[in-house]
Amino acid sequence: MVDSSEFLQAFRNDVYSAGARIYIQAMTFEGDEAGKSICNALLQSDAKDIRIMVDSYTKIMISDKFVYSPINLLDRSFRAEIKETHELFVQLNQAGIKVKYINPLGPLLSKLMIRNHKKLIIIDDRIAYVGGVNFSDHNFSWHDMMLRIEDEDIAAFLLDDYLATWTGENRATVKSFPNIDFYVFDGQSNESIFRSLFQIIDSAKASILIETPYLSFPFYEKLRQAVRRKVDVRIIAPENNNKPIMQKYTFWETQRSGIHLHLLKNQMTHLKAMLIDDEALILGSSNFDYVSYKTQQELVAVIRDRMVIDQFKRRIWQPDLENTREWTGRVSKWLGNVRYFNLKTLGRFLVWLAKKTE
Repeated sequence: MVDSSEFLQAFRNDVYSAGARIYIQAMTFEGDEAGKSICNALLQSDAKDIRIMVDSYTKIMISDKFVYSPINLLDRSFRAEIKETHELFVQLNQAGIKVKYINPLGPLLSKLMIRNHKKLIIIDDRIAYVGGVNFSDHNFSWHDMMLRIEDEDIAAFLLDDYLATWTGENRATVKSFPNIDFYVFDGQSNESIFRSLFQIIDSAKASILIETPYLSFPFYEKLRQAVRRKVDVRIIAPENNNKPIMQKYTFWETQRSGIHLHLLKNQMTHLKAMLIDDEALILGSSNFDYVSYKTQQELVAVIRDRMVIDQFKRRIWQPDLENTREWTGRVSKWLGNVRYFNLKTLGRFLVWLAKKTE
């Protein structure tokens, strides 16, 4: 499902035909038009058990803005958005739809980096959605993707993970199905599970095609090694990243690594996808960044199905590439290393703080 409109249409069709359960998990879920569109569909469903699980990140970040910023505290329209999100969840609970916040933020937001970053929907034990879409207006306006899977065995596997998370248990699991493998990260043992994904990158012989806005270390180290093996590595990233620090850092890393950087024009891409040799498509919730590597609960799929890979190239990669300009600028070695050092130091400190307070 490419972008929010296509996802929403498919989601509504599945919701209206659901009879048993609808389980939703998201990093952010807000009381704006996007969130209400999801909730309105749920309120019209005949499903007997409907649940929404939202990471506590939504308590402090609304519309990509920090709730407790002094400027935002004085913004009446922003305060209204916060109130609408709270009221939406109250309305859902009153209607019999269970809404739960997970992953407490800790004292003084000390556990901010330990987030459940999964995006997952399970409908009637046979349909599942995985990918990168969150339920808010700014996320719905971004370029993104969800994978719709109709398979009872896969739905059962993902249902087990959902129910475990609902009770406060974060699981680390790798499970294989025909043409698709699932990697479930618990935020504790991520590094060991990511080794399997690194092996796929290490196996690349011809090409690695990536679309993501926040890619960072240690993934760049693996991509540099691929470039040294004469693998053609290309990244599509947004021309105007919602996190400017990541854009500047991306310039330096791609330049020093010999990676072709293509900047998507006039649109923020929130996609998280990596295609290895046109044979293995890695997608899901992971941003392929340091925080994902260290502390976040994630859900990633590795797909080897020819039809899905062809769709990804035809419907996402090729049209997106045509809407990019290749970055040909230069970053001084001194400035690039400063950016790298600052980002890595900040990331390590926040991860250390989060783990220290567990």
